[in-house]
Parts: sequence; structure tokens; C-alpha cells
Amino acid sequence: MPWQPPQLGGSKPKRKKWAPPIGQPDRRKRGRAGQRDRAQVVAEEPLCRLCLKRNVESPTEEVDHIVPLSRGGSDTRANKQGLCSPCHLAKTRAEDAARRREADLAP
Repeated sequence: MPWQPPQLGGSKPKRKKWAPPIGQPDRRKRGRAGQRDRAQVVAEEPLCRLCLKRNVESPTEEVDHIVPLSRGGSDTRANKQGLCSPCHLAKTRAEDAARRREADLAP
């Protein structure tokens, strides 16, 4: 087999499913700013917001975006809530199912 010189640049890496579309900025706060925001939400809401609606006291374990960033929600404090892990998992599964239904209906 003849020798081939290395190709510069190569092929473009594929976008991960969770990554924003190429060319679109990621609106999620990261690093210390994100940690500070999450700590603020947990301090302000030590109990799960959805459990409190059902008169159950459960500690906040996850900080959730009320309107997901993928659906146009912002990364501000007004769009965040404290949830326990089971409530967060249930909400995430419901959002994923709705997203799949919408994708199936799209032409």
C-alpha cells in the first residue's frame, strides 16, 4: 500500500445529541457561575417544589429549568426550581416523551 501524507483538518467531529446545534451559542451557565446559581436555588428552595404541591416534604436534590433551554427557556433564576430526584426524573421523562411525539408529527 503506498504511503499517504496525513490530512490536515480531517473530518468534522459529529455533534453530540446533548450539544447545541453547530453555530448556535450554548445558553447554559457553566463553571462557578452555574455552581453559584445552583447553590442559590437550593438555599432558597430547600424542599422539592412539586412534592410541596402534594403536601409531601422532600429535600431538593436537583436544580431544574422550568422551561427547558431546548424549548427556549432562559438560564435565569426565575426559570429554575428545586426538585427531588424522583420528581426531576419524572419531569425529564415527560419532556422527552413530548419531544419525541413532536418529532414524529413533524413533516
